[in-house]
This record gives sequence, structure tokens and C-alpha cells, in this order.
Amino acid sequence: MSIKTVFEARKHNPQFNTSYPLSPCDWIDYRVLAPLSFAQDKALSFYIHIPFCKQLCLFCEYTRMVCTDVQLQTHYLEVLANDIAQFKKGHPGMELQGFDLGGGTPTALSQDNFSRLMDVYDEAVEGVTLANDYEPSIEATFNTLTPEKLQRMARSGIRRISLGVQSADVGILSSHHREIVAQAVMAKWMNEAYRAGLEKINIDLMYGLKGQGEATIARDLHAIAQLMPQQITLYELRTNMLAHKDVPTKEQLYHAYRRYYEALIALGYHAQFGQNTFSLSKTDLGVSSYLRARMVHGASYKGFGLSAQSMSKEGIAYNCGKNSSQLSAFIRQDTYAEADVYQLPQTQLVAKYIAISGYFGSFSLAKVLAVNDSEWQRRVHEALTFCLHEGLVCISEGGERVQITEKGFRYYGAVLSLFYLGT
Repeated sequence: MSIKTVFEARKHNPQFNTSYPLSPCDWIDYRVLAPLSFAQDKALSFYIHIPFCKQLCLFCEYTRMVCTDVQLQTHYLEVLANDIAQFKKGHPGMELQGFDLGGGTPTALSQDNFSRLMDVYDEAVEGVTLANDYEPSIEATFNTLTPEKLQRMARSGIRRISLGVQSADVGILSSHHREIVAQAVMAKWMNEAYRAGLEKINIDLMYGLKGQGEATIARDLHAIAQLMPQQITLYELRTNMLAHKDVPTKEQLYHAYRRYYEALIALGYHAQFGQNTFSLSKTDLGVSSYLRARMVHGASYKGFGLSAQSMSKEGIAYNCGKNSSQLSAFIRQDTYAEADVYQLPQTQLVAKYIAISGYFGSFSLAKVLAVNDSEWQRRVHEALTFCLHEGLVCISEGGERVQITEKGFRYYGAVLSLFYLGT
């Protein structure tokens, strides 16, 4: 089957996006019982997953639950602290490139437990070398902020906060069971964050939501024009893991992205077409150092907490609780250790990197070509030749990165799949 035929067959398949592997069964032969090894990694990032939310949004695919039990929250944090301490003990001399605290909603913790979370963060970075561009970040929602929480995160040296908005349209928020926050309230909390000492505010938006159209997108863009956060992250609704019947077409998704992109660029934000992160700065790429290391360079990271993912130079692991409907039982455990560990060849690790690079719209050509496998090399060269000829990708200035073009972005998942799945 020709590569053109394969591409045409995959173009409209929503299964091809930033996810890899396409099915958990694809890695079954690589599963091992031993812990994921970080023996080859001296530099990596940390991620803490807090699975608690104030309410559950219908579009969210992540491991999360409503938990108002303060004691259960406290137990979760103590287990996190112990898991991190044990990992640090076994991996002395490492350098941290980034550190993200996400979820869920970390700021959904009670006031005292949020302060304890910041203690856990402080303990995690204590005695560890931090990279020169180290920039930690925390996820939050406007309706879970307090002045004390903002001040506490600033005292720990966190200067970037990512706030979920998703849409400024009341109808869309209501239909997706997301709490409505007035624009004036958003502005108030952004000012509170600056006063507390935070320097970068990111706002998350989402396209592909049911009910979204030109009028709702215009409301989103009007809100951004009034708030003008330093960074915007524009997420495409992923439908492969959710029980959605009304799946937007690739064409609808493309035109929604283009509408946001053109308006954000006009407002002064910087991004390559196809990139989902926008910044008022020309240099920071609109992300924390954790995401920069992971998305742009494919660097290693260790995840702590329920269902958190880790990746080293030897494989990928998922902590306990992934895809479970009984999270309370997992939370009561005395460790949130890895439950599924896959010792992967370089071809699979780089395939994962290419897929996730779809968020950023480009991947490192050198990293992809460094894989010492003749079939992989043949596949990459075939895909690159085809995609360049069809105008689906281009090579960045300096020849360092393969960049999705405007034409290629319409079917970016299918384009990227040609490099890691071939024909």
C-alpha cells in the first residue's frame, strides 16, 4: 500500500492525534514487573498529580474526583511526600529541568492541605540542582483560588500559574457541567496573583466543544483581549477517550483553530501555526520548563500521584489508578507506585515523542534520525519525502526541526503517524 493511500485512509480518523500508543495492547509485549529505571537519566522533570476537583467537567479525560474529605486529602499528600522522598533517595545527583503540579485541580485542596502541598514541593526540590531555565508551574481554577493560596505558592518560588477557562460562553460551560466565572472575577484574581508575586498567567481555552461556533469563539477572544494573560494554551477536544457521539470533523476543528490563531496573533501573541501554546514573549514558547523539556525535546520525567505517567530513556510507566472508577480505594493506599511499566525500544520512545509533539507543531529531526534501526530510518525518510513533496511539513530554518505546515495541520495526526507507524 502506498504512503499516499495510507495517509488518505487516516486523514479523517480521530484516533490519530497526540496519543500513543493507539491501544494499550500495542505495548503488551514490552510490559515488565520491575520499576521503571532512570539509570541513564541525570536530568529530568517532576510532575505531581492532584486528582481532586470542585466539580467534574464532562469534557475532561484525566483522573479526577470530587473530594471534600480533608483527612483523605491529607493522607494523599503524605503518601506523595513519601513517594518523592524515596525516589530522591534512590536517584542522588539529578538535575531538575521542570516541575508541574496539575490534576485535577491542585487549588481545590483545603487551605491547610494546599499549604501542605507547597511543603511537599519545597521538600522535593530541596538539595536538588535546578536547571538554568527551571520554571515550575501549577494548575488552578478561578473558583478555587484564595489570596492565601496565591501567596503560599509564590513563597515556594512558583511564578507561573495555569488557569482553566475553556470557554467564556455561559451555554457551553453549563452544558459541560463547568462552573461559570464572570470576566470581572477573572480579572480580580489575575490582579491578586500579580500582587502575590506570580509573574506568568496562562489561560486554557478549548476548541471542538459541542455548541461552539463563531459567536462563542468571538466571546472567548473578547475575554482574552480584555484579560491579556501572558500565555494562552489552546486545547483541541480529544474524543478518542470520551463517550462523545457528536465528534467534530477535522475540517471543523481546523477552522476553529485558525479562527483562534489569527485573532491571538493579531492581539500580539506569538506562535507557529499548528502550535497550541501562545505567548506575549517571543522566547518562552508559552509553556513551563516541564512542558518545554517534554514536548520540544522529548526529555525524561517522573510522575507522582495516582495515574501519573513517567518516561525515562528506558521506557514509560503509569502509576496505579489509571482508568479506575474506584479512586477512593487507591487513595487510601500507602504508596502510589507504578502499576504498568513498559521497557521500550528507542523506536517506541521516539514514536511517543513524535505523537506528543503534535501539541507543539514540530519535532526534532536529529532526535528522530538518531534511532539506530534500519526499518525506522527507511520509514522516516519515506514519510519525510512524501510530506515535504505534498507540502504537509517543512524543515525549519537551520534544518533542526520538522514543522507542520498550515496544509498539514488540517490532518496533523495522520501526518505525524506516517513517521512512527509508516505504511
